[in-house]
Amino acid sequence: MLSLKFNLTEEEYFEYNYYTAWSAPHKKAYRIRYYVRVLALYSVIAGLYIFTNHSHRLEIDLIIFAVIGIIYFLLVPILIRNSTRRRTKQIIAEPENQHVLDESEIILTDTGIVDQDHVSQSKYDWDAIVKKTETRNSYYLYTNSYHAIVIPKRVINNDQEQKELERLFNRFLSLSSEFSE
Repeated sequence: MLSLKFNLTEEEYFEYNYYTAWSAPHKKAYRIRYYVRVLALYSVIAGLYIFTNHSHRLEIDLIIFAVIGIIYFLLVPILIRNSTRRRTKQIIAEPENQHVLDESEIILTDTGIVDQDHVSQSKYDWDAIVKKTETRNSYYLYTNSYHAIVIPKRVINNDQEQKELERLFNRFLSLSSEFSE
């Protein structure tokens, strides 16, 4: 059994949302579709402007729109991060979500996982975990495509706790939960 008590930080909550919504490897197709849609819309707008405004030289207009397009595409990751950060702050600011950053406890045992705080308690069998992801700062145990139990690595206090966590993951999480895309 492993019991972990902690307060999730706003940054950890943001990282979970950003990873889940945008940067996870299985979101690659979504990111490509996003860029293609933006490129298509931008190309249509640029094309309409260039071909309806005959007062400029075509080469200059193409260069200007290309430079603006490249700058925008370089800024997209920053814009997405900022949008996700704003959305995360809005979620946390809502009264019904205040408990998200309050002290919680995750208890991992051979029979399953209990995730509880002062207003809720959820119990999961190990079979409920459909995917496990490890990032630089956290473990995410997904119970569906968006919801995960977040375990910050900072709360694992010693080698014994780390070994117990790895034992539980290795014993109860199928290999496919770690490689599902």
